[in-house]
Amino acid sequence: MQARGRAVLATLLLVAFPVVVVAVGVASVLAGLRIPGKTGVYVMLGGLAIMIALGFGLVSALRARRPPIEGPRLDRDAHPALWEMIDDLAAQVKTRPPDEVVLIGEINAAVSEDARFLGLRPGRRTMLIGLPLLAAMSVSELRSVLAHELGHYSGGHTRLLALTYRGTQTLAFTVDRLDGGPARALLSAYSKLYLLIARSANRRQELQADEASVLAAGSRTAAAALRKAATLSPLWKDYSERYLSLGATARRTPAVLLGFRSYLNHPAQRDWVTEYAEDLLDGEELSKYDSHPPTKRRIAALAGVPDNPVKPDARPGWSLLGAPKVDVPEAELDVLVHDVGPRADWDEVVKRAGRASVAEGARLLTSAGIESRLAPRGTIGEVVRVLRDGDADALAKPLRAPSRQEGRDLLTDLFADTVTAAMIDNGVAAHRLNWGGGWELCLGDGEPFDVAELVGPAVQSPRAVDELVNNLQLLNVPAGYFCKQEPRLDPDPAEARMLGMFTALKAKRKLYDLVVCDSEVVLLPMARAVLIRRGLAGLIGARGVSDRKRIRKLRERGLDDLRAEPGARRIPFTDIVAGGFPRRKLTGYLTLELSDGETLELAMTGNTEDFGTAHDELTAFFRSLKA
Repeated sequence: MQARGRAVLATLLLVAFPVVVVAVGVASVLAGLRIPGKTGVYVMLGGLAIMIALGFGLVSALRARRPPIEGPRLDRDAHPALWEMIDDLAAQVKTRPPDEVVLIGEINAAVSEDARFLGLRPGRRTMLIGLPLLAAMSVSELRSVLAHELGHYSGGHTRLLALTYRGTQTLAFTVDRLDGGPARALLSAYSKLYLLIARSANRRQELQADEASVLAAGSRTAAAALRKAATLSPLWKDYSERYLSLGATARRTPAVLLGFRSYLNHPAQRDWVTEYAEDLLDGEELSKYDSHPPTKRRIAALAGVPDNPVKPDARPGWSLLGAPKVDVPEAELDVLVHDVGPRADWDEVVKRAGRASVAEGARLLTSAGIESRLAPRGTIGEVVRVLRDGDADALAKPLRAPSRQEGRDLLTDLFADTVTAAMIDNGVAAHRLNWGGGWELCLGDGEPFDVAELVGPAVQSPRAVDELVNNLQLLNVPAGYFCKQEPRLDPDPAEARMLGMFTALKAKRKLYDLVVCDSEVVLLPMARAVLIRRGLAGLIGARGVSDRKRIRKLRERGLDDLRAEPGARRIPFTDIVAGGFPRRKLTGYLTLELSDGETLELAMTGNTEDFGTAHDELTAFFRSLKA
């Protein structure tokens, strides 16, 4: 069956859904009347129950409204170049432009439409542009990507395909909003049937949308944009883990997009793309439920599209913003990074993060020296004396390594951190940014220097200590040096943030909500009326929706108001000495052992839900108490 035929069938399924709901009810009543006795009554009631469940699913689908998408809006007046390009692309593919453009923190671009009535009625359109794309793609490549997204709604191809695309989005959104019960089960089954038919039409539309990319930017640019998009996700993940994380360590806010562009342009990343891009493309598999064909097939299909050579624009995508030097940093704080400190360039971020990293190693070595009583002040001279006396294993014992050799290796790393801190503080060395591998310690002349190789032999053998001492003197590392630690910033309880919540915990026959914050927990009595409302909502698959509304209202009230709630109990983390999530028989519990000897035991009932990061935050906190 061709894409158009599948689109027609998918559209009929959308239109037929209300008829199916009514037909189920009518058929059950008629069948019940024909079947004598209690069996007929059961058939009738069962059919009506199914109709009601489907009816709730239908009403939910008909009334489905997407929540506002979070992220900075790019207004027409403030970003004329971007909007001029979007309007031009929309005219090329014969569709109306989006009503708004929103920046998001993902490697993605999309067009969302708040369609109503199973996607049968068009709605407000939103174009989503992943902020990292503005650094990773040129203006020409971004033009190709946005043309593709607008092509999904193009009236120039077939209105049935556009309707199928909207219906797919709306049904998926509706099923996600239902949390359980017969409504979700039945609507999910109907949605899978719809998807099975609609996805092939969607895949055909992807190829048609790629034709819009060629029209907008030329076949070479369109193919380059497709290939680049396939490799950006793993590169962004690596960049985030190796570099963005340094900002919190350094207590400085880096230039995220500038860094990402520099990272991508480094030979190490370019070589990686050259070596593994084909493997990534070959690894893409096609499922009957996939909305996109494999990238290689899409690139191959471009060869059959009449080319429209367009003069390439190699400027970074952020050039389309009204004032990139202002807009980009503001958008980064909105969707990519937290404001962890003053703005700083990457060189400063790396130097401060490197110093903080080795300071942590020095702190661990000092703790081992205190516990072992061999180096109570943690100075370099004390550690050298321990090594000279052949007590390296005794100094490493508090580190609790799995084996003797691993203990010595760990001691080498921590001692190297201490010596590195001394070299940094004395101006002998500094960490230097390396977009190909994180950072490296360099001497004043710019040459990389491996401190672990310097101290390692002395940790392994007392005979190498004299040579180490001579080298430390040449590097102007004083024996009396110990690493000063920056004060740790503890959260202000008055400014505690709500991280998550447990609902319907039970203690002494009473129900409670437990609000988990970053510095305390708040126990709130839960009215049984709330539990009844949750149960009724669960029958139609909307218990999660009901809970989210209630939690949103609790958040809006603020922590001060919740703490003042009658019967509320505030428990700072400083009062908790132990805790966990034990399980006895079939019941799970949350236990809190307090400093005054009291133990709170909260049972997890069948109605208990964990929202936000409540479970993960408490698990990490309990683990820290054991460390």
